[in-house]
Amino acid sequence: MNKLFVLIIGTLLLLALLVSCSGKKEVDSEKTNTNSDDKLEISIMMHFDGIEFPQKGNDVEKEIEEYTKSKLDIQAAPGATFSEKLPAVVASGDMPMVIGMNQFREPYMINALRGDLFWEIGLFLDQFPNLSSINSVIYDNISLDGKTYGLPRVRPLARDIYIYRKDWLDNLGMEEPKTVEEFYEMLYAFSYNDPDQNGKDDTYGMTVEKEGLINRFAPLFGAPNGWEEKDGQFTHTTSTQEYLDGLNFFKKLYDNGLITKDFAVIERSQWEEAFALGKAGVWPDTSNAIVRMYNRIREHEPNVELGAFSLLEGPHGKRVAAGGGHNGIFVFPKSSIKTEEELIQVLSFFEKLQEEPMHTLFKWGVEGKHYDLVDGKPILNESADLHNEVILPYTLPLGIVPAEENALVGDISQLEQLERELPVENEEFAIHNPTTKLISDTQAEKGPQLNTIISDANIKYIMGQLDEKGWKKEIDRWRTSGGDKMAEEYAQEYAKLDK
Repeated sequence: MNKLFVLIIGTLLLLALLVSCSGKKEVDSEKTNTNSDDKLEISIMMHFDGIEFPQKGNDVEKEIEEYTKSKLDIQAAPGATFSEKLPAVVASGDMPMVIGMNQFREPYMINALRGDLFWEIGLFLDQFPNLSSINSVIYDNISLDGKTYGLPRVRPLARDIYIYRKDWLDNLGMEEPKTVEEFYEMLYAFSYNDPDQNGKDDTYGMTVEKEGLINRFAPLFGAPNGWEEKDGQFTHTTSTQEYLDGLNFFKKLYDNGLITKDFAVIERSQWEEAFALGKAGVWPDTSNAIVRMYNRIREHEPNVELGAFSLLEGPHGKRVAAGGGHNGIFVFPKSSIKTEEELIQVLSFFEKLQEEPMHTLFKWGVEGKHYDLVDGKPILNESADLHNEVILPYTLPLGIVPAEENALVGDISQLEQLERELPVENEEFAIHNPTTKLISDTQAEKGPQLNTIISDANIKYIMGQLDEKGWKKEIDRWRTSGGDKMAEEYAQEYAKLDK
């Protein structure tokens, strides 16, 4: 009897111990994303456009981990490699906790988002002051079916500008243009009035590639930015007279020798080089390119002076095409972030990245290495490699809000000030594309082919290989090949959101 009693008690104790051990394992499994130092372990997959990603444990990464109380596992790949790998990674379901991507409008990502593979984060953003303060238009632009699945890598909504040779303009005794007519006069003078004063006929007005300026000039002449929505119906910009007016202005620049003659075939590097080497007087690009180009030119021309402007008064006033306001988004897979609690922890990491110490790190680097504080202002150490050690690997791919928003302020040049001011000035006059937040299956499947029809027609018209009747015939071909179907699909998507 006593032996039986002891056996029963022993068995019960053993069962209790097993249950206890089982429970302990379950609790531990819930903490798989934290380590012994209570640091959140975050795996991030993102593109990286530098030469070589910094080694693990570098000074920048250490500062990020210390401030955000995290342990980072960053998988970085060049843009082209990243784009090739991403579909397979998503399809496998074996994803990191965070993925930074530009391809969220691709069919496979639309299916994945609608298939509930990623967290909808819009429901949680009001808990984070920095993340929720991002312009609602940008969140709207990255939404799908009215839901927010990602954090945007924010950039200005309207950042198209014109960078020009101010020293050339001064040589000619001219003022910065304010209207389309004055802009034309400037380009004409740069082409024919020897603006560099070398006694040679070796300059022209503006360097352009393909039809990039058509998308700038068409809105300026009153055309929609891509599409126009009216009473729930969608009209493509090429169906308007205003688009043709902008195209005719571009053709006038070409016919009169004011822009790159071989614009249809040059590469981006040649487009930039024409301005950098003093062949063209105007370079149309984005606001963040001013200082970079200035530094490039002054290496061989120390006395160069650049200026920049964005808004021109056209027949319909000041208008500038708006973009999406982002350079891709971060998404959060449910396969690796299991609970809302974990999601909030990861969002908290990105929230802390927007605070002053992290923005100062992203803007200036590590104090004592990349910069020094002098009278409370950061002064860059010119011998430090800020670009390759900080900007390319961390600031650009990992940033949400631009670093200068909250970083310590140092002395900035007039050109740096222009980089900040011009996109702000543009916002009041920005023309938005209403289809940015909408999905068209035809666009997803046939978009590149359809765009080629328009691009080829525009180039042939500008170069005189098509007359106006022939150009309109090509636009009709675009419509019957899928353009009209896109308009129908956008109208259907718009109606769903409107409900």
